[in-house]
Amino acid sequence: MLYFYYGQEDYNIELELLKLKSKIVDKAFISTNYRVYDNPKFQELIDILRTPSLMFGNVLAVINCEKYFFDSKGKISFDDKELKEIEEIIQTMSETLHVVFVCKIDRESTKKIDTRRKLYKILAKYASVTEFPEYKPYQKELASWIQKTAKKKELMIASDIVQFLIERLGTNLRVIDNELEKLKLAIYPEKNIKKDDIKNVCSATEDIFILTDYILKGQKDLALKEFQKLCANKHYLEILAVLQTNFTKLASIKVDSVNYNSFEIASKTKLPEFIVKKHLEKLRNIPMDRIIKIRNNLLEAEYRIKTGEMSFYELPVELALLN
Repeated sequence: MLYFYYGQEDYNIELELLKLKSKIVDKAFISTNYRVYDNPKFQELIDILRTPSLMFGNVLAVINCEKYFFDSKGKISFDDKELKEIEEIIQTMSETLHVVFVCKIDRESTKKIDTRRKLYKILAKYASVTEFPEYKPYQKELASWIQKTAKKKELMIASDIVQFLIERLGTNLRVIDNELEKLKLAIYPEKNIKKDDIKNVCSATEDIFILTDYILKGQKDLALKEFQKLCANKHYLEILAVLQTNFTKLASIKVDSVNYNSFEIASKTKLPEFIVKKHLEKLRNIPMDRIIKIRNNLLEAEYRIKTGEMSFYELPVELALLN
């Protein structure tokens, strides 16, 4: 049996692989019958596809194949003769051999599988093909996934709380699953997740965006408290780097808003349009020179840290927030 899994949501891909592994491979022979390969070249790929029938159960071979589809360092391509041989061997694969081609795409990447490639056409013809796209914050599928995952953990979460969770954590399913596990332990024996539970428990990747909003609004005391809270779990340079990225993006959107509408800015920046609209609303009454000043303060903080001008390395960032 042949499978082809691809997409940005690597967490869902891994869950599907675990299901296959549990279904296909006898636990007694996991060490010999479950194999993972990283972008094998032609001859190794042929050897994998020719794995003979085994008397002690099914074999599951997982082939990570990003270099087959994307132009990158170490790209692997096959000529017409090799592709023909690959197709012929696929047609005569042993019934006990199960092969999964896996192509994980970077999250938030604009890359897409080129369906015109001969290798894709071969896999589409003979394999069970499944795409695992990255969920967008506004998709019902994401909210549904969260509620189903919460239910498996014997938790309950209302629709409005789900949206709050998404706003706070983003769309990374691995992060969301981990935070739901933390919530389960934190609120036990309660089962119903409340907004305050999320605020108190979820340390969240999106907290830096909350900090960004405080800085933008000039809420210095809240910005300082949020920064100090973040420093308990993240390195101050990591926080500084994300802040610089955020304000560079905001500056770009502010400039583009003069000549472009939200749809055009979304196309240009590769951001969802509803996110662009949110940014435009925040920036409506913020002058451009204020955003530039914030960026300059953050750059100065980085300079002070890297040149060792201040021995207490968090202080330059705090000063940038207060300024």
